[in-house]
Amino acid sequence: YQRPDRTAGLEVTSMRDFWGLLGMNVPFAAILCVLCWRLQKVGFLNAGTYPLALGAVLIWFIFQTWGIIRTNRELIMGTKVYPKEDRYEFKQVAILELTYIVNFGSELAVVSMLPTFFETTFDLPKATAGILASCFAFVNLVARPAGGLISDKLGSRKNTMGFLTAGLGIGYLVMSTIKPGTFSGSTGITIAVIITMLASFFVQSGEGATFALVPLVKRRVTGQVAGLVGAYGNVGAVTYLTIFSLLPMWMGGGKDPSPEVIAASNSAFFQVLGIAGLIVAFFCFFFLKEPQGSFAELHEGESTAPSLVN
Repeated sequence: YQRPDRTAGLEVTSMRDFWGLLGMNVPFAAILCVLCWRLQKVGFLNAGTYPLALGAVLIWFIFQTWGIIRTNRELIMGTKVYPKEDRYEFKQVAILELTYIVNFGSELAVVSMLPTFFETTFDLPKATAGILASCFAFVNLVARPAGGLISDKLGSRKNTMGFLTAGLGIGYLVMSTIKPGTFSGSTGITIAVIITMLASFFVQSGEGATFALVPLVKRRVTGQVAGLVGAYGNVGAVTYLTIFSLLPMWMGGGKDPSPEVIAASNSAFFQVLGIAGLIVAFFCFFFLKEPQGSFAELHEGESTAPSLVN
């Protein structure tokens, strides 16, 4: 383990990365504001507490930004120049944050809506729909560790990440075809469950592949990078669930949604997840870099392999 030099914010090694880090800090505050807005809409926050909540988010954002500035003040002032061998690219972190939005973020969102989706699509009892929907989460027992294993075995962590993310996108697009009348009877339900489990495999394998890459970005900031990537999963979940909650209103013209509108909004939701996954897969294939020494015996900064001490 190597401690970071400073912990108030993530240390970056170039001014371009500094501005990138500030930019990637904005979605945290933005999604908290969206959450406050939703809480105000359901009556949890009133006219007095809503501005206070937004003010608290603003204070937190300023505190976070100041922490980033303090951590990187020597870089900003030009008194510290990192040697080439000590630099890393923040875009690696940013792309991993995006991958965790589309895999873990979408997982949280889909797990929340899938029981109701099966209930309304196949006219099932709630208990049965819940059991069928649990297959999405059940795959996690195998898929997440499999993602890390696949990343180890295929010989390219970058291509593994892109492949699994593309599979995730395609899986969600196929799930968007599950509608009332498209699949019917026990055979249709079985096909729908198989499609769901296959999509889930790519989603949760992608999570494992993401964290196979995290420790390889920069050793001394591994914990901070892991925290940022993990937090973006929650950003994705809130974003997706907000979209899911608003789609029936948008597609129904502001009226109480009919069963047809609900079915169409469910399909559109899976399409949003699928398209987002394919976009991030493109970033993985064309902008994510294979970590240097990602399959080496020694970690960054080690001259000899660690040995066990009795």
